[in-house]
Amino acid sequence: MTTLSALRWWSRMGSLVAVAVAAAVVGLLTGAESFGLGEALRGEEPARFVLFELRLPRVAAALVVGGALAACGAAFQALMRNALASPYILGVSGGGSLGAVAAILLGIDVLGPVSTRPVFAFAGCLAALAVIWVIGRRGGRMVPQTLLLAGVVANAFFLAILGFLNYMASPHEAREILRWQMGGLYAVRAPELVAGTAIALVSIVWLSRLGRALNVMSLGEEPAAHLGIDGAAVRRRVLVLASLLTGAAVAIAGPIGFVGLFVPHAVRFVMGPDHRLVLPASFVAGGAFLVLADALARVLGGPSEIPVGLLTAAVGAPTFVLLLVKVRARGGGLS
Repeated sequence: MTTLSALRWWSRMGSLVAVAVAAAVVGLLTGAESFGLGEALRGEEPARFVLFELRLPRVAAALVVGGALAACGAAFQALMRNALASPYILGVSGGGSLGAVAAILLGIDVLGPVSTRPVFAFAGCLAALAVIWVIGRRGGRMVPQTLLLAGVVANAFFLAILGFLNYMASPHEAREILRWQMGGLYAVRAPELVAGTAIALVSIVWLSRLGRALNVMSLGEEPAAHLGIDGAAVRRRVLVLASLLTGAAVAIAGPIGFVGLFVPHAVRFVMGPDHRLVLPASFVAGGAFLVLADALARVLGGPSEIPVGLLTAAVGAPTFVLLLVKVRARGGGLS
């Protein structure tokens, strides 16, 4: 980066981080249980329990999950040069969900202090990408439109398998799977949160380092090759890192849809198209968005709560339709 672009990067990221901190404060103070902040900080019960045992892990999980999904969506949209690409629509989330559900049914999602759910979710994401990649290639080259259709079909297939597993599970397992499939942050477990956070942070740092290569590849594969970019190697790295991000998010909160679709577009609208900025900015903005969405889900649900995955789907489905109309009007591609 030049000095000017570095200044722009730090100033805009600093503004986004401030927004994310404000969103986290809102998330910590929002919920059915009211408490005194001073009492909580002094360690007085039950205020301490509400703040540190209930709210803080939930806000931390929302920051990680929202950030991972948004950054993954930005990476997929850049790699495929398609405005409609996202981990949910491409079926990657469905594959991760299938892997995590398999771990739940096998009773090995937690082994002692170690959570294996992120491993199974990551394996499911990679399997989904492998299927989509095989279907979506033509003549040895990636066809973005075919990849998108292959992802929609794969997602439907994974949902069918998940439905069958849910039907065959015991009542207790079926209830846990159903609640988890709706996507929510009400039952965040420490092993998944710790493992998912570590995976997400390492992945987004590595993915952001590929921002310049993705900028060049947006010109097309041949111009990128002339400029010394190994397109095949970049695609492999981006797909693996995007799968890690999606697997981490799914393992923590289940499949939460459409965050990876509209948050990257909002970031590009504000920040511009440079992926050196878009990728980390999407991570921060996605985390802030999901924290606020989860707080709203708790308020709308009254004493109970609405799973945040249902709320993001309600917002994301109309957004998807609007993007589809926009993309068709422009003849496809990444807006």
